[in-house]
Amino acid sequence: MKINNVIASLSLLGAATAVEMTRYAAASGVEPAFESYLKELYASAEDPAATTTFTDMFTPDGQLIVLANTATGADAIIKLKQALLPPAGNKHWNHMPNVTTVDSQTTSRKTYKVLGVIETRFDGGNCSQAYYSTRFTVTKDASGAAQLKTHAGNLVTYDDFIVQPSQSPTNIPCGTD
Repeated sequence: MKINNVIASLSLLGAATAVEMTRYAAASGVEPAFESYLKELYASAEDPAATTTFTDMFTPDGQLIVLANTATGADAIIKLKQALLPPAGNKHWNHMPNVTTVDSQTTSRKTYKVLGVIETRFDGGNCSQAYYSTRFTVTKDASGAAQLKTHAGNLVTYDDFIVQPSQSPTNIPCGTD
């Protein structure tokens, strides 16, 4: 795994401030509770110091997938997260999700697809952005409802399947529509 390619996988990254949800737009079938679930998930992902507050969102065998890199289980997820967002805190990301749809579902799982923009800022330097598409798969309870309680071990997969451009910093300045 090339660290530049991993770092380029920006959808894990975010600023230490609040997650930007002003462009969030949920389609039919997306529960209102998913917005706050996503906001908390991104806040944990964007915090360079977060370890268990990020991994406690996942099932014990949950997966974090960033393009061609797959981490399974808490230890591997933390390792990949720290490769993307060093705990030193000199890099900051800001997720700006927009179109959110239901990608698929079964009797035991529901998958949401989120499109958005991710900004990456380096202390004392560059701010650029990329576009992302991510699938989030959560478990369902016995009644068939998606389990959207945060930090409750219900996230099966966090799959950043598109990050464009895939190199960081990008040639797209922050704030570009």
